[in-house]
Amino acid sequence: MGISISHSDDLNSNEPLQKFIGEEHIKADDPFWNTFLSFSLKPPASIEDDKNQETRFKAIYESLFTNNQKSGNVRSLINVFLNRLSEKLVSSQTATDTFSWQLYNALLVSRCYFKFIVQRIRDPELLNHIDSVGEGITANDSALSRYLDGLVDLLVHLPISDSTYALHLEAINNLLALLSVQLFTTQPAAHLQIYRWVMECNQAEGLVRNLLSRYVEQSKPPPSAGGSLFIGLASELWNLLSFSSATNEEADSSSLANQSALLLLVLANHCTAEHNPYRDALVSYADNMSVLFTTICKTLKKEETMLILYHLLHRNSHFKTYLLARSDIELLVVPMLQTIYNTPENNCHHMYMSLIILLILTEDNLFNKTIHSTMLKNISWYTDRLIPEISLGGLLILVTSRTVQYNLLKMRDKYLHTNCLAALANMSAQFSNLHPYVCQRLVGLFEVLAKTHARANQETSAIEEALRILLEIINSCLTHQLLHNTDLVYTLLYKREVFQPFRSHPAFQDIVQNISMVIEYFTARLAKSDVESNDVEEVLGFVRHAALQWPQDRLKKFPELKFKYVEEEKPEEFFIPYVWTLVTQHSGLYWNPSLFKQC
Repeated sequence: MGISISHSDDLNSNEPLQKFIGEEHIKADDPFWNTFLSFSLKPPASIEDDKNQETRFKAIYESLFTNNQKSGNVRSLINVFLNRLSEKLVSSQTATDTFSWQLYNALLVSRCYFKFIVQRIRDPELLNHIDSVGEGITANDSALSRYLDGLVDLLVHLPISDSTYALHLEAINNLLALLSVQLFTTQPAAHLQIYRWVMECNQAEGLVRNLLSRYVEQSKPPPSAGGSLFIGLASELWNLLSFSSATNEEADSSSLANQSALLLLVLANHCTAEHNPYRDALVSYADNMSVLFTTICKTLKKEETMLILYHLLHRNSHFKTYLLARSDIELLVVPMLQTIYNTPENNCHHMYMSLIILLILTEDNLFNKTIHSTMLKNISWYTDRLIPEISLGGLLILVTSRTVQYNLLKMRDKYLHTNCLAALANMSAQFSNLHPYVCQRLVGLFEVLAKTHARANQETSAIEEALRILLEIINSCLTHQLLHNTDLVYTLLYKREVFQPFRSHPAFQDIVQNISMVIEYFTARLAKSDVESNDVEEVLGFVRHAALQWPQDRLKKFPELKFKYVEEEKPEEFFIPYVWTLVTQHSGLYWNPSLFKQC
């Protein structure tokens, strides 16, 4: 029924294709479009495939680019799409498979060409190129602005079904292709006409709701159905995002959910200095919180999910309140800790976002209390030591302490260890019943940094700052929770010589005074007893008993340790390159990286 495009030598002999890219103007109501849009072209199955297809069609795109100034056929194609979309929205239940197939092909052709030209010309030349026919065209009459509106109409108003799944997916790909103009310029998005149109969209809230719904649903592409040409074609899109390096888990994910998440992040992270209706919609979103929470927990290994969680937790009070009220918060926190624990050196951004989210969570005292009463068993991914049972709070301390040590001694990224220490500081007043190994690692971290500080010949400000905060964390725990952390007291007694050099150090002596007082008190009580110092259980038992007589008012009071996450003054400088890196890596779409100005 359709025209199959399967070999490179088909392109020059394909009459409808040659007519479309030629100089002759084709009106939107010409029967030609029924023939032209009835082609069969298997979508690329990988980023490499998309790159190869772009190379194969390069001469076609260049001819269209040259001749469109005279023919205006790109504008005609847009009008054909808008006319057919209007019919589809009115009669979505009765539209034939052939009609949907041709509508999809119009989207596919448009997306491929737009992705080609955004890499070649810049705004506003891009707009002039598409609106090449007709004098006195206004912004409201611009074919591109109407096309953007049409894509949003499709995503907001066309119900998801087996026969529309591919339409939704390709509409999102079109928006990503057009918005990728940001990749090829150093101009702020707010100065680009495409972004101005998108930010003026009166359906922004509806679009955000629908993108979040697609993300939450995680719906798979429709199964192949015999006799239905379009559904059969749609089922081939299953592999659209499964590029060659993908894991089995990635290949088994929802392509529509993935693209929806990426588009949502692009929309929410541009034009943040001005009014951004997509960001506003995320702030006010309050639907399906339970399902949203479950989906986030299941997909936290994806960086897109971590960014969505960040925006919801940082800005959406409804979601934050709901999340912190959950009794199963470990479903969220454990995967985040696993991400931090396993994140390779070359992907700090993923670790950053995980740590920022943890910092935001630790601003809440109820969260800090809850995690120390939530017990976990057999955490298999934590391989530093086998721990049959540990509290969620203890696991958080282990992972963040490990990250601080690794970062300060190897990566030396101040932003990274500062967030870790801030999260530990926020929790410190609620530390409770810490596992002996957790106490060893916490004091051990101080010991390692103290030795590094002692032999350092270079600038040691980062090490000194970390040492100071660690002392404050230990002091805060002793001040508020000594009775419930006798294993920490035992560890301090065992490692008391580590703290001795800091008692006279001007940068530390005030805070070390409290720790020294605790060490001296228990050492003196122990010396007067008959307890054997090499019998661990006997010493621990004595410490627990002596803690009952500990005079809590003896320690000097310090201001409560509380750190609050504050977003950078110009968040776009971090988020825009990061978001586009995710799009170029995970969308299944190819752009020439040598032309990038952002990633």
